[in-house]
Order: sequence, then structure tokens, then C-alpha cells
Amino acid sequence: MSFKSAASKIKVVLIGSFAAALLAFIGRSIRWSREIHPDAAKVSDPAIITFWHGRLLMMPQVYFMLRGRRAKPPFMLISQHGDGRIIALATRLLGIHSVAGSSSRGGLRALLELIKLVKSGHDIGFTPDGPRGPRHELKEGVVTAAVKTGSPILLCSYSTNRRWQLRSWDGMIIPKPFSRGVFLVGEPIYVAEGDELETARIRIQSALNELTDKADRYWSDS
Repeated sequence: MSFKSAASKIKVVLIGSFAAALLAFIGRSIRWSREIHPDAAKVSDPAIITFWHGRLLMMPQVYFMLRGRRAKPPFMLISQHGDGRIIALATRLLGIHSVAGSSSRGGLRALLELIKLVKSGHDIGFTPDGPRGPRHELKEGVVTAAVKTGSPILLCSYSTNRRWQLRSWDGMIIPKPFSRGVFLVGEPIYVAEGDELETARIRIQSALNELTDKADRYWSDS
């Protein structure tokens, strides 16, 4: 192993471990409220958890508040680039396993692996506008996974009353510790064989945007 390779691995471990500890602290310090669609609360079978990339940071916390500790751990699609390796380690330490891939690299192989996982009983997670955007534009992987597995898509979002927002392509929000938070889960969406896929994609995209806007308005309206 070269010095450069070893240094890169050490960097991933140090930053990923620190990020996991920091996110766990922030998530536990937040006073969470929740609004879960009654039909979503009844879903016990494996599901496709879907949320925008800009709401990634607290999703491990939200996921376990929603689904609890299941017999089979959840998996999430995470890109293979350098930052993705750090995110994969951080999410693994928070209880979320990963499959490496993205829309631009290894996407088909990763999608097929995720489909196999959900068929074998695991929840799977997507940030369907990642890893590089466009922001809040849903790519077709979620729709394909729903068609091939018959599993429901659970749309999730969250917001907090005090937060930082990055000037990044995804508008990533970073909740401030000890803030008040709300997470929302919408009505489950099913996509069947024979459904018009572009119509389904637009429907899912619109519903997730509405849910995210509602989470942000929760604080401006209260």
C-alpha cells in the first residue's frame, strides 16, 4: 500500500468517524416532532426511502424514528467519489449500510444490487437528485426500483427552526444543536408494471417537493 493510499484511508476514517459522532450528537439534541401519513405508518414490508440530497444529514436519525431497528439493516445508494467514501463510513457508523454507485458511475450495477436487497427484506434509500443534481430533480432509479420490487416509496423530509444552509448545489441544511425539528413522511407511492414511468417520476418529484416545502413552512407558519 502506497503512502498516498494509506493517508487517504486514514483521512476517510478520521473525518467519517468525526462526522458520525457530530451528527449523532446534533440529532439527539433536537426536539423532534413528527407528521407521518397513516398509511406510511402501517407499512411493515421493505420500503424505498426517498429524500432530497440536501436533507441527507439527519436522515439516519429520522429513519430509525420512523422504522425502528429492523431485523435486516437498511442500505443506501452512495456515490463512489472521495466524499462518498466519507459519507458511506459515517452512515455505516450510524447504522445505515451502503451500496456504491451513482447516476454517472456504476449506477446500473448498484441499482440491480439494491433491487436484490429490497427483495430479500432490506429497506433501501435514495437521494434521487444526487450526487450532483440538478437540485430537486428526480432521476429514474427510484421509479425503476419501485416497479421491479413492488415495494412502496416512502417520501421523507425534515426541517429545523434553527439551521445553517450551505451555498452548495443541493442547498444542504445543517441543523443547529438543541433546535426544534420536524420530520414528515408522505403517503406511500406504488408504481406498477405498465404504469407510465415519466408520469410516475413527475408525480414522485412533485410530492417530495411539496413535502419538503411543507417541512420548511412548518416553522414560518407556526
